[in-house]
Amino acid sequence: MKIAFWSPLHGTGASSGLLAVAVALSILDSKKIVVSQTHYNLNNLERPLLGSIGNGDFFRDTGVDALLRFFKSGNITEEHIENCSIKMSETLYLLAGTKTTNREGFESSMHKGMLLHIFSCLEKYFDMVLVDTNSGNNELSMRVVEECDAVVVSLRQNRDMLDSFFESGLFEDKRIFYLFPDFDPESRYSMHNLRTLYKKMNSGNSSFLPHNTGYMDAICDEKVLKFISSNIDADKTVQDYAFFCSLRKTTLMITEFLKIRLLDKTQGEV
Repeated sequence: MKIAFWSPLHGTGASSGLLAVAVALSILDSKKIVVSQTHYNLNNLERPLLGSIGNGDFFRDTGVDALLRFFKSGNITEEHIENCSIKMSETLYLLAGTKTTNREGFESSMHKGMLLHIFSCLEKYFDMVLVDTNSGNNELSMRVVEECDAVVVSLRQNRDMLDSFFESGLFEDKRIFYLFPDFDPESRYSMHNLRTLYKKMNSGNSSFLPHNTGYMDAICDEKVLKFISSNIDADKTVQDYAFFCSLRKTTLMITEFLKIRLLDKTQGEV
């Protein structure tokens, strides 16, 4: 399955939400997962997962750029995908985004549908392909969203933003899971109240991850994988219990949501 992570506005935490969910899914659901992104020359995923080893020429023969070269010269094989993906754990892989400085050339490749073809190729060898897309009504993002089986929309507890998004009618199908990745539990806009205000959200297609300083620091310190894998089973004695409790619950909800989406897909429904 291909799952896009998208947000109507930049800075809502789509990338941090994807990282947390991807690592948790790879641990709790034992699925073989690959994460990638459509951003031009940004390392929203690479640095939090790899740290400084991802600098310099590290990605010369890996990532999207390498697969694009294989695509242009012929078919992409399982061996190509294995060689171009970075194994983070037994079940989590990273396909790094582009590092090219030729933006025009990269965007030309994207407009020709090459990146969409690459994501489809990944789907043949991984249980889940999680794609971090550009925020807003970006042309490439919309094409990726259209091709994906499910879309995790990253939102904030902001009435102006939420009113604008839900009034836009941008996504009107059953593929949408609403995630609040930097949630304030003290706000009067609780999940219950938000679901009451915005009828498209319900207990099966929406969840949150509470703001957590430890997780934010792990992203900055480039230790996301270690932070989550070491604490995913945290109990009430652990300082970050609320975050990991919510992460486990959200991961289970997304797993169940994707099962329904897979069933809809096999039955030919939207």
